[in-house]
Amino acid sequence: MKKILICEDEQDAQASLKNILVKRNYDVMTVNNGQEAIDQARAFRPDLILLDVRMPKIDGLEVASSIRELDENVKIVFVTAFESQEIKKEAARFDISGYITKPASPDTIVKTIESALK
Repeated sequence: MKKILICEDEQDAQASLKNILVKRNYDVMTVNNGQEAIDQARAFRPDLILLDVRMPKIDGLEVASSIRELDENVKIVFVTAFESQEIKKEAARFDISGYITKPASPDTIVKTIESALK
């Protein structure tokens, strides 16, 4: 069973993502902020991290940088309502495996995750 860590500070979005993934038999853990994501990346050892780009205190780019130092093989998919070329250029440094633009359909979410995990 593949393990997915969801880092999303919006509770409704977090619950929705978790629900979609649990129904597809992923082992899912959720966190509310960047520091928790870094801590749980060490402890939970996910195969993939769904990472919100815009969060208070530590943003997704900083979290991706820290996680890459811990595990260069974990797949990271950015979740954002604000997809931009600037973010994509910055994210390229961290070998991001995909993007999900909020709001996204369950099919889009699953396809992006499955593609990243291949």
